[in-house]
Amino acid sequence: MATLTEIRKSKQLTMVDIADQLGISQGYYSNLERGKRPFNDALLKKTAKALKVPLRTTREAVQSHPHESHTLNSWMSSIKINGLPLIKAFHYYLETQEIKTQTLDDAKLKNKIKKFIETNIGFSVLAELSENKALLNHVRESIGRYSSPFNNTMPINDSKNIEQ
Repeated sequence: MATLTEIRKSKQLTMVDIADQLGISQGYYSNLERGKRPFNDALLKKTAKALKVPLRTTREAVQSHPHESHTLNSWMSSIKINGLPLIKAFHYYLETQEIKTQTLDDAKLKNKIKKFIETNIGFSVLAELSENKALLNHVRESIGRYSSPFNNTMPINDSKNIEQ
């Protein structure tokens, strides 16, 4: 799988050439190409057009590059829903519901993500514990190390709903 840099160079284009076609600065494009900034759908489509390659090729090139943006280093990026990374699972959900993210403002998008996680996280946790005996044993061993389950070292949001 080729990177964006490899595709661009194979077309004998410079970063300035692509940035000009996209209407952004060369520095901003450089950050996109190196995975320092994430692509949105509109910019991804424009980049495919500028490189004269299929959108799928461009998307694969972008996804093959590890994103180093501080926003993607969040603990949320390691959450899996139904075996898929959270973002991929949420994207699949949006596609199946025919929801266009461009039509959602930040508040609506956050609400959609929240509801998606609330609906799916419990099943994902149970599936992980069912399939991963080592994790379940680790939980058991870790709990045994604590002197008291009620020491105030870890906040619990709603202990009333914890079943025994």
